[in-house]
Amino acid sequence: MGTGTGRKRWLLAGPVALALLAGAGLSWWWMDRQLDQRTLQAQILAQEITRQQKELLGYSRYTSYLTVSKQTLEAQVKLLTATMVRAEGVTQVLERNILGIPSSGTVAIWYTAEYPFGFDLQPGQYDIRPTSTDIEVRVKRPRLVATPAVRDLRYQILSGGLFTDEKAAVINLYAQAARQAQAQGERLASDPAVMALCEKKLTEFLRDFLAKQPGVVAVPHIRIAYTDAG
Repeated sequence: MGTGTGRKRWLLAGPVALALLAGAGLSWWWMDRQLDQRTLQAQILAQEITRQQKELLGYSRYTSYLTVSKQTLEAQVKLLTATMVRAEGVTQVLERNILGIPSSGTVAIWYTAEYPFGFDLQPGQYDIRPTSTDIEVRVKRPRLVATPAVRDLRYQILSGGLFTDEKAAVINLYAQAARQAQAQGERLASDPAVMALCEKKLTEFLRDFLAKQPGVVAVPHIRIAYTDAG
């Protein structure tokens, strides 16, 4: 009886032990799998945090390049010139020493003038600074950056006779047209259309330069603030 009972107990204990071992192995496998999943999730989360941090840094990275952008603007003044081309016409009363005839005369003059406008971008004359919402360029209003070019001059004598020295007279007419174009250009510099054209040239150049710099994700709005606004 004792021997039979012992064998029965052993026969019962064997499967139970195997079941317990299998259960323990399954539990360990499940825990190990859960640990792997949590490790993977932690890695994915860390990567996402790093990505977001880099992205956020990229949105403010442009501020690191504002100083070098000033140096670039100062070196590229010619590229930032906004040229306005206008057909001009005026009637002049000219004295005999200009006309080359013994009396004064009236002459109608037509010509094409090219007016180069731009900002004073010399060191110390402007500044670029970041604000909480945009980039502010503090600068004086546009001005003529070179003498206007006068070309295609035509004229018609309305009264007073003919030129005795046409070549010399035309040279004098060009000189008069150049003076008129200079005065006209100084007036046009404050025209809203000219100011808008100059602003567009400057902001587009600055935006394009900053956007190409390493690590820059976005460039905010660029605003012109005039330091000599009345």
